[in-house]
Amino acid sequence: MNTAYRVWDGEQMHYWDDEGICLNIEDGNWYLYRKGKFITSNKTACAVLMWGTGLKDKKWKDIYQKDITEESFMNPLLKENVIDRYVIERRKGIDRMNHVSKKSQLDRFLWYRLDEIEVVGNIFENPELLEGAE
Repeated sequence: MNTAYRVWDGEQMHYWDDEGICLNIEDGNWYLYRKGKFITSNKTACAVLMWGTGLKDKKWKDIYQKDITEESFMNPLLKENVIDRYVIERRKGIDRMNHVSKKSQLDRFLWYRLDEIEVVGNIFENPELLEGAE
């Protein structure tokens, strides 16, 4: 079982391996503590729990839900480098790369592109990476 997780509390990201971090899940709710002190829970409007995918990008960085990834390739027709960005989402138990333009025909299965993508941020700490998508 993949136990890697992170939590956005509305201001900062907390990772499963941060010192003193503890995630409690009870009766369908989750609560995050650091050294016994409450930080946030799913009952807080801006808090988000994200599970790790158990996969790594081309630079061996862990990939989590809500990460923003880039894929760069040479367009053979235009003879120019193209950079596509995706947000990692889990749907029906499958981790997917959803194109930031929201054009579903550009979506990909995450496991199929691991050797070609790089995590460049996440939607909470780097929302500017979602701007200007076509």
